Amino acid sequence: MRRSILDGSPADTFPSADPTPSPGRTLVRDCMSRPGIAVTSGTDFATVAAVLSASRRGIVPVTATDGAVVGVVAASDLLAAHAGRDPQRELLARDLMTVPAVTVTEDASVAEAVAQIAEHSLHHLPVVDAGGRLVGLLSTHDLLDALRREDEAIRSEALAIALTPGSGVVPGSLHIRCERGLVSVTGRTRARSDAAALCLQIARIDGLNALADHLSWDIDDIQ
Repeated sequence: MRRSILDGSPADTFPSADPTPSPGRTLVRDCMSRPGIAVTSGTDFATVAAVLSASRRGIVPVTATDGAVVGVVAASDLLAAHAGRDPQRELLARDLMTVPAVTVTEDASVAEAVAQIAEHSLHHLPVVDAGGRLVGLLSTHDLLDALRREDEAIRSEALAIALTPGSGVVPGSLHIRCERGLVSVTGRTRARSDAAALCLQIARIDGLNALADHLSWDIDDIQ
């Protein structure tokens, strides 16, 4: 009885069937908040503060008349402006906003949005359509929920494949985990060929990034 499909390794990691790592199955539009609340560049300080407070999102996008995102005002921007504020001068959103705004398109994958959040150390992202117009807002909590659901969907699909009649898997031995698209399969099959076939089927699951094989078998029928 061997511990792995390939000789000489206690556990093998296989990439997904597609040579390009899958960006995942969930799109930004599936997990963002709608509608995207925004202000214009001419909105006054007090109104921007009220919108930020009401949205409870930490940022408010600033849009042009056509809905295109031209900047973002964060709560920290308001606090900094308030600390050195000249009471004689009225501050507008254009004076407070950060430009250019970091945005993500609604057609982007969750994985792409996570990369944007990480690269720019953000907590929220305005979501735009193909024309750059605001359609929603995305938070780190939205992304974490989406990643959790995506991992569970991948795990459920892998489990269904493994428990298909004729797969050769000993049910009581099976344990499947999925974290950030990495599936780990532990268990025993009747034959080595069953283990190999199972790994190939699971590797084709949409959204899977890699497969860690920890399978063993009773009969080595591959010469």
